Amino acid sequence: MKNLGILSILLIGVLGCAVLNQPTFEVDPLRLSSQIYPELVDGNLETVSTFTVKGHVEKGYQIFEKRNRRIDTAELRYLTQVEGNSRSEAVIKLDKPTFITYVEIYPESRIPRLALTTTLNNPPQFESSFDVVLDKQHINVETKQPVRIQINRKILYLRLTADGIQDKQHSTRIKDELNPFRGKGKEHDENKDTRIQIPLKGASIREVKFYAR
Repeated sequence: MKNLGILSILLIGVLGCAVLNQPTFEVDPLRLSSQIYPELVDGNLETVSTFTVKGHVEKGYQIFEKRNRRIDTAELRYLTQVEGNSRSEAVIKLDKPTFITYVEIYPESRIPRLALTTTLNNPPQFESSFDVVLDKQHINVETKQPVRIQINRKILYLRLTADGIQDKQHSTRIKDELNPFRGKGKEHDENKDTRIQIPLKGASIREVKFYAR
């Protein structure tokens, strides 16, 4: 019985090593799909997908008034705030639940604060149920070199999220009559017409490749 137990342990160990030593292989792009950004997984490094961002950045002065029994004072602050949503996302689906070892992301632009999440739920419920990918979480991708991110779990959906990129070349200045941050009183006249609106553009990615075991 003792020898049988030892043999069982050895057999389990051998099978475990065999699983771990299985070679990884690239998942066929035909097994992948993305409803909004199909070119992310079309197998063609020449095509580019650019995320959509529904938000913009606004910069300008705002008055903060302070009142007490003796004197009223006002403080002028220059603020930067985001209107709308600064994050964008893309969702990729596999044809069936698959153990993914890692993915490779091929950037075409900067990708600020890139983060990945996964789920086995179908349909996915990323707002309430998902698993965070901890490897390189919220990394700032600054070059066009491929980025490898370890997954090491069975997944059905992969979600990529990233911050928008400030498109300062297309920023606009908002006139005083539309400026909610305009100064109050003659002492702040020089600060009028200072609200600046900067559109946000999404990151661009050529391809996302999946590798399974």
